[in-house]
Amino acid sequence: MSDQGDLWGTPTGLAALALIERGAVDVPEDRWAPMLASMVAVLESTYRRLGLGDAQAAKLATAGVLAQAEYAGGRMLYLPRGDRLRKALRDAEIYHRARRGNIRQLADEYGLTDIHIYRICREQKELHLSKVQGTFKFGKED
Repeated sequence: MSDQGDLWGTPTGLAALALIERGAVDVPEDRWAPMLASMVAVLESTYRRLGLGDAQAAKLATAGVLAQAEYAGGRMLYLPRGDRLRKALRDAEIYHRARRGNIRQLADEYGLTDIHIYRICREQKELHLSKVQGTFKFGKED
C-alpha cells in the first residue's frame, strides 16, 4: 500500500475510523452507500447476537468494514452463500487449528474422518502457499 494520499486527501485506516467515531463523515448518497450501511448493520447485529453491547458492536462493525474496504476496496468481490461459504470457513478453521496429534480430535469434533481432515489440511496449505508464492509456470506454455 502506498504512503501517498489521494488527490482529495481522503483519510484511510485509523484516521478514517477516528472521523467516523467523531461523526465527521458525510457518506455520499450514491450507489455504494446503501451497501456500506447494510454491511455495517449486518456486522453490528451479528456482534450484538454474540453478546456485545451496542457501542462495542458498532465500533467493531465499523472497524471490520473499514478493514475489508482497505483490503478489497475498488475490486469486484464474490462471496458464496450457504453451504459453500460455511464449508470454506470450516475448512479454513480446521487448517488453522490442526496440529500434530490433534487430527483425531478435529475429526471427532467436525464429524469427519481422519483422512478427510488430512485432505482439508493439504488443500488449505496449497491455497495459502499459492497466495503467498503465486503461481510460477516453468517450461513450455500452452
